Amino acid sequence: MRQRKWNALMIGASLVGTLIGFAVGEWLLLQFSQQWPHWVLIGSYFGQLAFWIGLLAVLAEIISPRLNGMGWKQRYAGNSWKMLVPSTLVMLFAAGALLQAIYGYTLQRNGSAENIVLLLDVSSSMNSNDPSGQLFRAATNLVNVIDDDKRIAVIAFNSKADLLQPLTALDSDQTRQSIIQKLSGYEKPDGGTDFNEALKLGFAQIQPVQQENSMMVLMSDGHSSVDYEEVVAPLQQAHVPVHTVGMSAADRDGTEQLKKIAEQTAGGYYDVADASQLTGIFEHIYKTSQEERHLVGERTGALQDSLLYGALRVISLLLIGTLLGLSLGLVFDNKYLAQSFMIGGTIAGLLAGLLLEKGLSGFAFTDALDRMFADAILGIIVSLFAALIPIPTEITQGGRSSFRPGRFASGKSFRKPESFSSRFDSQE
Repeated sequence: MRQRKWNALMIGASLVGTLIGFAVGEWLLLQFSQQWPHWVLIGSYFGQLAFWIGLLAVLAEIISPRLNGMGWKQRYAGNSWKMLVPSTLVMLFAAGALLQAIYGYTLQRNGSAENIVLLLDVSSSMNSNDPSGQLFRAATNLVNVIDDDKRIAVIAFNSKADLLQPLTALDSDQTRQSIIQKLSGYEKPDGGTDFNEALKLGFAQIQPVQQENSMMVLMSDGHSSVDYEEVVAPLQQAHVPVHTVGMSAADRDGTEQLKKIAEQTAGGYYDVADASQLTGIFEHIYKTSQEERHLVGERTGALQDSLLYGALRVISLLLIGTLLGLSLGLVFDNKYLAQSFMIGGTIAGLLAGLLLEKGLSGFAFTDALDRMFADAILGIIVSLFAALIPIPTEITQGGRSSFRPGRFASGKSFRKPESFSSRFDSQE
């Protein structure tokens, strides 16, 4: 006979375990996302999350043995403690690490931008549109945030182009400070605007290196004619995106040219109302040019909108949810509970994966909320499914259904379940 079993304390305890796991996971992401390989980071994230959910679930069932029964509490709870770490922390670490390795593998020939060329407008119109020099402050900030393994070149242009900094690896603080000093000491804006000269000089910096992993950032408040055959076509052929930043309020014709340059080179166009927004825009362009992919974070770079990687994330979370259910079944050494938990985990993983894929946006606070809700879905729905799927009543009457046929965790044979059950009934 099968009966639905309800342990409200376990559901509440699983939620508490989820919140603890979420807090620890956020700390791991904050402290080690730039230090640990992503497979270690994500393996640790899901391993510790499963551990906390399992730990609180076992405690709840010991306090109120509604699912596995009083016989389990009196005889076999000790085995659950022994199985807790290998079944939750170890198994989910391994699963999370493997799934992250698959998700992080680049199936297409796309990569992070390794060479960044800044093209900065220093024409006379910038005196009125950027009187406080925000453009060079934004460039300075970008030099500070770019990773050590990247290279940068800086070109200031008006009616002619001036190579302020040749393409250089940012592999030391001394190099960064040298570039920043050049930016801070640049002369006052003057002259006209010529996109052609800037783009040609920028491409000349990229040509000697691996062009597929290069990009340009062109900022201007003005208008210029563009020779698309001579200047833009080589960039298209070399697959070098040009991200453009303009001020439509200052020069609408100029912004149309900037949009066209970005469109023809597979770059993006960004409009700013005033120069104070340039720092945020430059940093955003850089971050989105870097391929960043882990299962609980926003996907950036060329694969940001990839349906393939979106599906991989959802499938990965589905499998993690299923394994989380299995881990709880292994902790309790009960195949019927494992079946219920695994069905719940599969549904929870699917919902959590869809939430992360659709919700993550790159904003720290909202992304943390998305992860919290996804973790809560995993913790609650897994434990809730024991109440939705009937379980044989004998497992709550002194016996249980082990994963090992005919054996208990203690090694004793289970040839006479009726006498064993009766013995425990008398104790209860």
